[in-house]
Amino acid sequence: MSYISIIKLGIKTIHRNWQLVLIQFASVILSCISFFVVVGIPIFIAFVMFGLDMTEILRLKDLVSVFKGSAELLQRYFLMAIVIILSFLIYLSFIVVLWIFTIGGTIGIIRNSILNETDRFTFRGFLNEGKTLFFPVFLFSSIISLIFLALTFILGLLGGGAAAIIEAAKTYEATLALFLGVFFSLALLSIGIFLILITLSITTYGTANLSFNRSGTMDTLKETMRYLYSRPSAVGFYSALLFGYMVIGFIVILVGSPLALIPVLGPLFSLPYQLVAYAIQGYISLAMLSSVFHYYYSTAYLPQLPWSSEGPGTSQTTTDEQVPLPEQTDETPQG
Repeated sequence: MSYISIIKLGIKTIHRNWQLVLIQFASVILSCISFFVVVGIPIFIAFVMFGLDMTEILRLKDLVSVFKGSAELLQRYFLMAIVIILSFLIYLSFIVVLWIFTIGGTIGIIRNSILNETDRFTFRGFLNEGKTLFFPVFLFSSIISLIFLALTFILGLLGGGAAAIIEAAKTYEATLALFLGVFFSLALLSIGIFLILITLSITTYGTANLSFNRSGTMDTLKETMRYLYSRPSAVGFYSALLFGYMVIGFIVILVGSPLALIPVLGPLFSLPYQLVAYAIQGYISLAMLSSVFHYYYSTAYLPQLPWSSEGPGTSQTTTDEQVPLPEQTDETPQG
């Protein structure tokens, strides 16, 4: 099956479950509103209760006075700082729970729709899938986050080592330092892009593995890495989808940029366009995720289906066993 056919199947699946686009859009809006409710309102109330004057911070001239003034403000308004920190932590917890639940329900609906084409979106089914996959998705996302942090740390070490080598080369010859600077820049850029693509591929295909097989976190990670190692074209397919997503997102942003330059009506048109842009990007991301699920289903999950449990060569074996029958019927009249 070609990449285009798989993408068409992914788009078709999202069309059958178009409510997922509305749920993702509602999650984005709810995330923005909750920031002002959970973080903004407590900060505003704290400012009013403690009588904090923001002009005190704006009057700070240099970096030393900023730190000194911040320390004085922290001593004076320590309770307010606690309120702000707690509000921000509550907001982060709410966002994590909201998006993990949304992702769990989304991948569950896509998985059910792929396994059964007559299956359609239901809000009860979305809630059930979200509750079922919440903790598996949370644990898997935590492992992926740790991997991203480790990669960031490794790239930082490589960048620091490259900078030290370049500085040492400057003491000998400027041309050598220039060459090493360009070389290390391109090398680190290539390594960074490669590692990010691999990690994103592990994340996306791991989500598909988690949704289809419902296995444990570490088993999902091992099976996904084994799958990508045995089928490198999966990384290529995901890279093509990611490139298309970036191109379409750039076009959407490029089209909406001139609206901000219109003197009076620009802000009025800009806000509705931003909402439309969020909806378009949400639809593209869901189509991309659905296409990855279809690719994984056609290349990894298909042999595990019940009707193919006897192995991929069952039908061929049956035809081979029936081949000698005409020869036996021909030999009977001769006897």
